[in-house]
Amino acid sequence: MDDTVVPDEPRWPGLSGGRWVGAGCFAVLVAAGGFGAARAHLSQPTAEGWVVAGLALFGAFLAFVFGQLVARGGGPDGGVPVFGAGTAVLAGVALGAGGAAAGGWGGRPLAAVALLAAAGAVPAARHSRRWWLADRTAQREAALLERRIRTEGEAVRATVVKVAGISEEPNHEGRYWATLTVRYEAGGAERSAERPLSFPAHSRPRPGDPATVRFLPAAPADVRLELDDPDAPREADAPQGAGAPRNADALAERRLPDGS
Repeated sequence: MDDTVVPDEPRWPGLSGGRWVGAGCFAVLVAAGGFGAARAHLSQPTAEGWVVAGLALFGAFLAFVFGQLVARGGGPDGGVPVFGAGTAVLAGVALGAGGAAAGGWGGRPLAAVALLAAAGAVPAARHSRRWWLADRTAQREAALLERRIRTEGEAVRATVVKVAGISEEPNHEGRYWATLTVRYEAGGAERSAERPLSFPAHSRPRPGDPATVRFLPAAPADVRLELDDPDAPREADAPQGAGAPRNADALAERRLPDGS
């Protein structure tokens, strides 16, 4: 039974009206923080003025951070990628520097910084959009290929010829990992493939074990590996005697490569 989850066709997520309003309000606060810092510094060119200017800039920074949290929103994709790190930092610099320049602090150099940051935010947003859509598209194509192999692919018998890289500890499901090399025939030729595979502690794979590989006829080297009855304890793995407890030392020894 195929249980591959195929993501929906990727679409660029949009902001709700409330989130646009929230982002706009915080943008105003960031610019106002830069403006207030400039006025405080110019009106009080002493230590007190620097303290007030620093507090104003810190408030603008907090408004910027909370604005990004509001814009991102919830959901599995974290809201709107256009408000990601690169675009958000450039937009914040543009707003803060622009507000400070408007307040008379920094003059033309700071105004130029604001303009450059604003100009850089546009390509950053476009890049973020392209990257986000390309990443979701790649995930969807990989899932579709997996489904095709599972449902339409050809299944042939294979034999495990090598077991390597057995994990020292199990994962959260109590399963271990190893890299298996299998040999099989496809298109009249003998082939081999190396694939990672998880297995329970009581059913460690060994060279010579039977397996099944699935692949599309057009790509016989891109296989999906399945061991025969991976969840059924082998006779050699079963404890000796009815109801006898499993020997912990023997089980630990079986989890390590034996070189066979």
